Amino acid sequence: MSLLSRGLYGWIDRTGARRSWLMPLLFAAALAGAALALAGGEFVARRMSDATLETHLTEMVARSDEIADEAARMLVAANTDMAAACSELDLALLRERIFVSRFIRDVGRLDGDRILCTAAWGQLDLPTPLDPPDYEAPSGSRVWTASRNPAARRITTDMVSLGRTIVFISDAAYDFMRDEGRLVFSYARSTGRVFRTGDGTPTRSLNVRPTAGGVLLEGRIYPAACSRRFDICVAIASGDRGMLGQPMPVVAGVGLLGALAGAASALAMTQWRRPGGSIEQDLRRALAAGRLRLVYQPVVRVRDGGVVGAEGLIRWDRPDGGEIPPDIFVPVAERTGLSGELARYVLIRALDEMAPHLTGPGDFRLALNVTTMDLLDPDIFDLLETETRRLGIAPERIALEITERSTAEYQQLAPAAARYRHRGYRIHIDDFGTGYSSLAHLGELPVDAIKIDRLFTRAIGTGAISASIVPQIFTLAGLLGAEVIVEGIETEAQACHLAVEHPDALGQGWFFGRPVPARDFIT
Repeated sequence: MSLLSRGLYGWIDRTGARRSWLMPLLFAAALAGAALALAGGEFVARRMSDATLETHLTEMVARSDEIADEAARMLVAANTDMAAACSELDLALLRERIFVSRFIRDVGRLDGDRILCTAAWGQLDLPTPLDPPDYEAPSGSRVWTASRNPAARRITTDMVSLGRTIVFISDAAYDFMRDEGRLVFSYARSTGRVFRTGDGTPTRSLNVRPTAGGVLLEGRIYPAACSRRFDICVAIASGDRGMLGQPMPVVAGVGLLGALAGAASALAMTQWRRPGGSIEQDLRRALAAGRLRLVYQPVVRVRDGGVVGAEGLIRWDRPDGGEIPPDIFVPVAERTGLSGELARYVLIRALDEMAPHLTGPGDFRLALNVTTMDLLDPDIFDLLETETRRLGIAPERIALEITERSTAEYQQLAPAAARYRHRGYRIHIDDFGTGYSSLAHLGELPVDAIKIDRLFTRAIGTGAISASIVPQIFTLAGLLGAEVIVEGIETEAQACHLAVEHPDALGQGWFFGRPVPARDFIT
């Protein structure tokens, strides 16, 4: 019996009122009051949710306007350049434009439907044909969404062309759509054609139709807002806009049944996913027991092979003798809140193990991989300060490596990176060339070194298109005043090519040395 029922029975007993109509009346009044309260709460919650949704849509349209406006201004300005297409002067002007751009990753020149050159890739060996555009705007511009970059087929990007110029939109520009946790999509107001979704759903067959309350897509209505300047609209799933409009006993009963069903389902899913779902608990136990180990790969001068440092790499051995790859358990750590604990584990162990090299003569440096959250965590900074002082290690000997993809969050990263550099620690950008961060953002980050991803290293000395970007990265590094570290050097030919073309570069890869435990590391 509920507390409400017991209270009513008690009140009836005390007053002596036991007529058959009294109890139904009291229960009806209580239920009516609960229903009215729920209905009122439902109305208020829906109004507040609608207001929040409208504000959110307005903000997303404003960001879409910023992206479209920058692309349009870039196209118009580049089309007015007088330099011969793809000449050194033309490429220099294009690079200058993207360096100060927030949302444009690259810009190139066209001959009809073929790309001749881009600021990042330079002159292409062969003109690269474009696929048919996904959408043609009333202004005459053509749009490709989530398309393969013609100069690097592994990379997908949005592209917009007008006249003899094409721009490549930074993937990070659309983070505001991906981070929603619910379906967000943009579409052309003139045609209803969907050209981007936040979750990456293919859009080539998706079209919306205006209807009361928004737009209709695949049988569902989505609230939407449109730009006043461009042929762009944004729609978002409204989700649960308010309270369930049911009497309290029904809500309580449904809630209880839902809780029981959810618990049973979760238990069943846990048992079904036990092999993969146990990684988190196994990782917690491995960290607590100190079963993760570190190995160190040398970083050398390519011109003479002299060792100047090392990168610390985490390893997790299975009981059967195999290894669980870092690209499996590191994302698990980030997803489950263990990233900070893993970073502290690596930092303490790496500094302890490599202290003899880091406190000896010379300027031997140790690089450690960190996430964006690690760099923003003040406890990590304090721990690094404590451990370097305890071991007598100069901060200049320690480098923190973040991936290029992380630099999209430069507004948060820049102050944190500056704090580390003020103390003497070095900041490296890892896997450079695989992300889509704006060059303008990188220019605002305090960076000491850029690490070229092995994707480009494999093409060094060959005729592959991707090889042409390596000199451009060295040029960019020079503008930033940063060193260049080339990862994945596995052959003598690659090492010799770098020694001749870029003698000041640093290198890392199996050709110079495989990752080994600290006790086996030789400088």
